[in-house]
Amino acid sequence: MIAILLSMALLPMAPLLTAPQKAPEPSKVDRVTLRAGAPIEGEIQKETYKEVAIKAGASVQNHPSPNVLKVEYWDAPPAFKGAMAAIEADKWSEALPALASAEDYANSKEKGVVKPRAWFPIHLAFYRGQCQLALGQTDKAIQNFEKLRKDAAFKDNRFLAQAYELTLEAYREKGDTAKMEETEKEIDQAPGELKQTLQTLAKRQRAELLYDKNKYDEARKLFETITTSPDPAVAAAGTSGVIRSLSGMKDAAGLDAFCKKVLSTATQPSLLLIAANAQADAAFEKKDFPAARDLYIQSVVRFNPGRGAGVERDHERALYRLGQCYEALLEAAKDAKVKDAISAMASSTFRELSIEYPSGRFREEAAAKAVKYEPKEEKDKK
Repeated sequence: MIAILLSMALLPMAPLLTAPQKAPEPSKVDRVTLRAGAPIEGEIQKETYKEVAIKAGASVQNHPSPNVLKVEYWDAPPAFKGAMAAIEADKWSEALPALASAEDYANSKEKGVVKPRAWFPIHLAFYRGQCQLALGQTDKAIQNFEKLRKDAAFKDNRFLAQAYELTLEAYREKGDTAKMEETEKEIDQAPGELKQTLQTLAKRQRAELLYDKNKYDEARKLFETITTSPDPAVAAAGTSGVIRSLSGMKDAAGLDAFCKKVLSTATQPSLLLIAANAQADAAFEKKDFPAARDLYIQSVVRFNPGRGAGVERDHERALYRLGQCYEALLEAAKDAKVKDAISAMASSTFRELSIEYPSGRFREEAAAKAVKYEPKEEKDKK
């Protein structure tokens, strides 16, 4: 009884023994999205090439940077958030001026402007460089990536490995092999934890350079060395590179065997899409349109990786090729009912293409063909 009374007497004192944890204000919450798992909200305390630390409630969670898909800061300028949305949709020409607006906002001396924290210049340099590279402004892109690699203020930033790789990519696109070699030598001065990753990324760019020069067999051999990388994105790039190289070599048997292996072992939707597309492309080139149709259907439906997967252009092109298969089959069909059925499928495919990729390469053509092949009864209803 005495013990119970003592414990009850101590209850009011509990708040004094444990200081309450102050939760972040709803409008001042950062977010970390991992490659697997639910997003984590709280206050980001560290963002380096090693790890991202976020204080969520009373605890601090540390996540290895390769496991982090995205970080979002509450104090991001409104235009910066718009730029991120544009980048996710591959709308580089829209993202670049939005980043400039975000920088103007951050530098504004007007009252009420929320000044972003130290993360902002780092993210600005990376995403600006990424946009410039995509738009062919390689020299400007290199300057931004150089800041990330060499500026003391950006030391240990999370984009360090990507800055090296994209610098190599920029020099590759310029055809400047001397600068590529110079950048590769810099890897020796990079942090020890990144050296192996950077060496693998350098191999990838070397392989891409060989592919660009139509040296497909040499490229294939180099791509094969990175298919076993522990980084899923790098391994996927290696696998995709082998497929492209085999296609370039016109090695039909080798391509078919490799794609079958990928389709039976891979789990990443993007790789499954690429492998199925490669098999479908081979059938399409041989004018085996029924086989090509079936393979493209698998790639666009069963292996659709969704937005933000980085292979939207592959999916878009597969939809377009599927529509072309229906056109070829329609031309060969004799029976009126069969023609009507194929025409309806062609219309549906081209309509999906125009809706799913409203700013895509085939939008206008797809919209016109969706109407052209629309069944008569559907037209009459309108």
